[in-house]
Amino acid sequence: MNLKTNAAAIVVLVGIFSTAHAVDAYVDQFISYKNASQSNANLLGFQNGTPGTLINVSGALATGAPTYGEWVAVQSGYEAIYSFTGQKATTGLNIYSVANGANESAEIYGRLNSTDSWSFLGMAYEPLTSSGYSAQASFINLSSFSNGIAQVKVRSLSDGGWSLGYDLMGIQGQGMVAAPVPEPETYALMGLGLTALLVNRRRKTNVE
Repeated sequence: MNLKTNAAAIVVLVGIFSTAHAVDAYVDQFISYKNASQSNANLLGFQNGTPGTLINVSGALATGAPTYGEWVAVQSGYEAIYSFTGQKATTGLNIYSVANGANESAEIYGRLNSTDSWSFLGMAYEPLTSSGYSAQASFINLSSFSNGIAQVKVRSLSDGGWSLGYDLMGIQGQGMVAAPVPEPETYALMGLGLTALLVNRRRKTNVE
């Protein structure tokens, strides 16, 4: 066992447990949409930017950057859950809704992992600020959530306007931190490095 092998093992360990800072990012995964009874429900929404009858849409419509005239209508008492893949927000969230809203509101919850309990983060509002269908943001401060937020739940509290429910257009995370998942080869190299370190320590013990 030589110094180079020891150094390689240390580099591998440092690389695995380090985190990389990323730019602001939008949720990129739709997880579920449930009614007040926690049963899966059909999600209504709107596309193409012209007022009309709501249609069944995929929750993925609210992933990525907001698009003019496209949103999912989260009905009162219903909840939509989204997540950031491989990232977490550490400083804030922007919850985007339709600028031509009807004073709807929604509770915003967050958690780091799917096994964690939900924490109430704050309220998002959809006031009428224009006659168009562009996006407006409600900011949620995450300064008191030191572990960061990777999953976001939007629970609507009202059904106002012709588009019933909180009209969600997107969710943006700020202060994003990425925790890369090591490849299998990296785990193997780490194992070899640790084994070599243990063997080297045993040899020194036997010599002494």
